[in-house]
Amino acid sequence: MIVRQIDLKHHIDENGNIVKTTNGQIIPLDEPTILFRARDYLAVPLLIKYRDMCIADGCNDFQLQQVTELIERFAKFATDNPSAMKQPGITRGL
Repeated sequence: MIVRQIDLKHHIDENGNIVKTTNGQIIPLDEPTILFRARDYLAVPLLIKYRDMCIADGCNDFQLQQVTELIERFAKFATDNPSAMKQPGITRGL
């Protein structure tokens, strides 16, 4: 059961686990993870650079499609919510 979707490939289940949606694999607690929010105005340029790196590395179409869709979703959020955009860390966790 998906409690909350994190990105296009991962979700949080009813037990609080981060799960790879496509195969049900639970991400181990000792594996570092990161989450970027759409309000972070550096997220879109970061994702574009990441997509470029994926292309250069020969990643498959599935990966490229997923990253491209995230870029589009993040960019739409920025366009639709300009007052929500923030420099990363500016609120110092508050």
